[in-house]
Amino acid sequence: MSRTQRGLAAGALLLAALLAGCQSEPMGGPLALQIEAHEPVAALQRINEAGVRCWVRSSDAAFQDLHLVPELDTSVGRPRLLLLRRGKAEGLPVLVIEAAGSPVTLTTYGPLASTRTGGRVNADIKRWSSGTPSCRG
Repeated sequence: MSRTQRGLAAGALLLAALLAGCQSEPMGGPLALQIEAHEPVAALQRINEAGVRCWVRSSDAAFQDLHLVPELDTSVGRPRLLLLRRGKAEGLPVLVIEAAGSPVTLTTYGPLASTRTGGRVNADIKRWSSGTPSCRG
């Protein structure tokens, strides 16, 4: 490898490292969080209210093509919130937020969970379930 090629390769590596450092939000992953709540439905209602306000009704580009569907009827199964693509109500959710147990444990899963938006969702859920209703932490 010539001196010029080595210099270009080193420059490319430096540029890649700098761009990686510019990412403002961490990558997500599935969440399993035990919270202070009396019942799973009440915990999800709080997250649903904040999610509608901060994700769905905001002008945030990360959520502009998504809508939030609450499934809180516990006679059918575990209560959960579904994030779905707009116009695809019958499609698979991109993210599921589920609550169960006593003490209540919140879990998230789905393809959106492992993205940067999933990292933001997890941070929002942690903040909202601790009683802080703000849209940004």
